[in-house]
Order: sequence, then C-alpha cells, then structure tokens
Amino acid sequence: MNILVKLFGTAVSLAAGWVGTKLVSTIWKKATGDLPPTLANPEQQQQEKLGKVLTFAVVSGASAAVIQAVTKRWTRGLEDKVRRH
Repeated sequence: MNILVKLFGTAVSLAAGWVGTKLVSTIWKKATGDLPPTLANPEQQQQEKLGKVLTFAVVSGASAAVIQAVTKRWTRGLEDKVRRH
C-alpha cells in the first residue's frame, strides 16, 4: 500500500509542477507582455536582458521549491494516514 501512496504522491507532484510552470508563465506574460525567457522559448531567452532572465529564473525556481515542499508534506501526511489504518 505504501508504494501506491508514493506513486500517487509522485503523480500529484508532477501535475502540480506542470500547473505551477504554466501559472508562472501565464503571469509573466500578462505582467510583462512578453513570452517567458525559458528553454521552451530560446529566442526570447537570448533576446531578453539578463535582469529579466534572472528575475524569471528566481521566480520560477522559488515557485518550484514551494510546490515541491507542499507536495512532499502532503504525501508524507497521506503516508501517515495510511500507516494508522
């Protein structure tokens, strides 16, 4: 049963990461009017000033860290509930 919880937690983590990435990219585009400077947009990444690229990297990295921490805590809580039953 524990392996199922871990697999489910991994799936939730991947989905949350994808949603977080899309959310940060959408907010960036609405706030700046430009595509986000990511590897998915290499031309935009090369054309942007370094400050914008660094700002996007910090924002996206911070959001990824928060998503990872929240999903790990949630998974740990779910594992604890499964062990108790």
